[in-house]
Amino acid sequence: MVAHALPPENPTQDTAGHESRGRRYRGLSAEERRADQRRRLVRAAIDEFAQRGYHRTSVEDIVRSAKTSRTAFYAFFDNREDAMYGALQTSLRNLLDTVRHALLNASPDQNITEVGVQAYVKCLVSDPNAARVILLEGVGTSPEVNALRSRMRREIADLIRDLWAEYDPATAGGPHGLPMSVGVFGILFESMVHLAETNRLDDALSLVPALVDAVDRVLTPTPTA
Repeated sequence: MVAHALPPENPTQDTAGHESRGRRYRGLSAEERRADQRRRLVRAAIDEFAQRGYHRTSVEDIVRSAKTSRTAFYAFFDNREDAMYGALQTSLRNLLDTVRHALLNASPDQNITEVGVQAYVKCLVSDPNAARVILLEGVGTSPEVNALRSRMRREIADLIRDLWAEYDPATAGGPHGLPMSVGVFGILFESMVHLAETNRLDDALSLVPALVDAVDRVLTPTPTA
């Protein structure tokens, strides 16, 4: 599998120093409270960006949804763009982890393409706000966000190429292996973008058989005469 994953989320270090780590408030240590605050802020950013749109969402909207303060927000994020990076990063990590887990736990008698495609689609459908951040709202918000999306595209393409190599190693490992894998990802990604743009993401599961067929047609070697 791919060696280099998406960058980890910002560490939840306790800025008060080591002394405060032993103190607990309502059953949580200072470090645990900070981690909880960040989770709530990231989740609020996902929901607000998805529901209002990136350009119509303010820091105040995110803070109010997270039921926390501006001080807490700026302890984790420099600005709204940084919050979008955190929202997209968390959403992408969940998507990639979900697909990887499904592939690693597939049984030998399962169609591995179907396993991967179904996990990908189900993850998006199960959290439509996160899906909207991945598919629509994260586009073009900052160079850093664009770079993160590019890394995600490459990681999924690498997953596809790894699977392809199991039954056609020569082609998957050849000079056209990566571009073709990126193209297959484009089939999966752009079909979901279209559904999200037309508010029909709930229809995505019905597309799984067609998507599996499309991917298999691209990657399955054509028998020679």
